[in-house]
Amino acid sequence: MSDGVGAGVSSRMLLRQGKVREVAHAADRTDADAVVFTNSLTEHQRLSLTALLGRPAVGLADLLGSG
Repeated sequence: MSDGVGAGVSSRMLLRQGKVREVAHAADRTDADAVVFTNSLTEHQRLSLTALLGRPAVGLADLLGSG
């Protein structure tokens, strides 16, 4: 994970910079293929989190087909 994780995160993001970094490290440690959030994600959040986390970020509703 690069030192730039969380750089440029706006108030429209679901998580603050420190939490994004924490989630990214957990995803790296577990070699996760994706990160699933229980919250619905806006398109902006999904794209930004996917870029910051280095793997797809999806909302649970998207996986269940109700998003």
